[in-house]
Amino acid sequence: MSITDLRDFLDLLDEHDELQRIRMEIDWNLEMGAITRRCYDLGAAAALFENIKGYPKGFRALGAPLGASRRRGHSLFARTALALGMGPSASAKEIMVTYLERKEKPIKPITVKSGPCKENILLGDDLDLLKFPSPLIHGGDGGRYIGTWHTVITKDPDSSWVNWGMYRLMVHDRNTLGCLFPLQQHIGQMYQKYEAMNHPMPVAVAIGAQPVIPIVSCVQLPPYVNEVEVAGALQGSPVPLVKCETIDLEVPATAEIILEGEVLPHERRTEGPFGEYMGYEAGKSSPKPILKVKAITHRNDPILPFSNMGMPVHEGQTATALIKGAEIYAELKKLGLPVKGVFCPPYGVGHMAVVSTEVPFVNFARRVAHAVWATKPGLFTYYIVIVDADVDPTNMDEVLHALTTKCHPVNGIHQVPHNPGFPVLLPFLPPKERLIGDAAGVIFDCTWPKDWPRETIPIKATFENLWPKELQERVLENWQAYGFKEE
Repeated sequence: MSITDLRDFLDLLDEHDELQRIRMEIDWNLEMGAITRRCYDLGAAAALFENIKGYPKGFRALGAPLGASRRRGHSLFARTALALGMGPSASAKEIMVTYLERKEKPIKPITVKSGPCKENILLGDDLDLLKFPSPLIHGGDGGRYIGTWHTVITKDPDSSWVNWGMYRLMVHDRNTLGCLFPLQQHIGQMYQKYEAMNHPMPVAVAIGAQPVIPIVSCVQLPPYVNEVEVAGALQGSPVPLVKCETIDLEVPATAEIILEGEVLPHERRTEGPFGEYMGYEAGKSSPKPILKVKAITHRNDPILPFSNMGMPVHEGQTATALIKGAEIYAELKKLGLPVKGVFCPPYGVGHMAVVSTEVPFVNFARRVAHAVWATKPGLFTYYIVIVDADVDPTNMDEVLHALTTKCHPVNGIHQVPHNPGFPVLLPFLPPKERLIGDAAGVIFDCTWPKDWPRETIPIKATFENLWPKELQERVLENWQAYGFKEE
C-alpha cells in the first residue's frame, strides 16, 4: 500500500501485528515512557496511546514507531522495512540495498495550497505547546520532550539549501522550546551564521509525517543535499509541501503537527538532561538556544510520535544506524574503495561500523577507516572494524569470529586520538573532553596482512572449503533422506 501519511503507516503496522492500541488511561508523566521502554526491551509492537490522562479524546501518542521487532517471521528491522514499502521479513542487507537503489533517483517535492496539517491553525494567545501530550519520558529528564522523532526544517542563509534534521526539543513553556544544536551538525553551522548576523533563524518542526521523513531527517546526508528529495525517492512519489503561516519555509502537508517559529540569536535557557540514544542519561542540563513558537497547525485528532531514547534497540539503531551504514558504504564506493558492505550493528548505537573489503595493499584497513571518518555519516563513528571480503558485516557471529582470530591484540588495533565527537553526550569521555567533543577512535584490523605469504594464511574450516564439491552436493541432496527435517 502507498504510505502518504502517518495514519497509512499505522494501518500497515496493524495489518502486520506491529501495532498495539492501548485504550486504558495512561499518564504522560513517565508511564507512557515506561511502557515504550518495555516495548523496546521485548521487541513488542509499537504502542498507540489512545487515552492519555488530562487530554481530550482523539489526542494520541505513538511510542516506538520504528522499534525493533521480535515477532515470529519478522526481521529485527520489520517496521523500517514496512516504512519503505518492503515486507516485514526483509533483512538488514536487503533494506540497505533498497535504500541505496532508490536514493539514486531523487524526486523533487510538489507545493500544494493546503493539506491536513492546516485543519487547525493556532496563533497569538491560542498558542500552547502543552496542548499536545508530550511525554516526560525518563525519570531525571529536564522536562517534557515534544521532539524526539520529528523533523526540524531550516534554510541556509547563504544559499537555497533547506536542511531537514532531527534535534531534540524540550518544552519550556507554552511557546518556548529548548534546542540541542551541535556545531558538528548542519543546523548548528546554520545557526552560527544567523547568530553572526544577529538575525533570528526561522525554524519549522514537522511532527508525525510519513515515516520516510523522520528517517531521512536523521541520516546525516552531506551538506547541500535536500532531504525532502531523498524522502520522495524512498516513497516513490513527490512529498507534498505547504507554506508555513508565519515564516518562509515549507512543511510536509500531511504531518500531524507543525510548529513554526524562530531561534533567537544570543539567547540561552537551561535544557536537559535527557536519556539519550547511546543508552545513558547524557548531557547534563546546560544553557542552550531557544525556539520561540509563532504558530502551531495540526490535524484533527493529532498523533504525536515519540522515541524513547535509551538502551538499544530503538529507532536510533533500527532505522537510523541501518541507513547510516548504507550511506557510509555509498561514500566509500564513490572513492573507488573495493568495499563489499558496511553495517552499523544495532547494539553499537551508531558508534561502530563494520566494513567488509578486499585488501589490495598493506595497511589498507587504516585507509578505509580514515575514509569512513571523512564522510558525513561516519563522523560520529568511533569503533571501526575492518574485515575481509568473505565476512558478512551484518552477521555478528562472523564478525566476532574475525575479530578474535584475525585481529592481532597489539598490531591489529590502532588508536586514533582527537577525533571529532558528539559534544556533551559521549559517556566514555571525561567531563572536559565531553564538553567540547574531543573524542577518539579505534581501528580493529581483522584482515589477513597483505605481506604474509599466501601459504601461511589459514584456510577457513567451513563446509564449503574443506570437502570436495561433489561430496557437498551429495550431502545437501540427501539431507532429508538422512532423517533431518527441512529448516
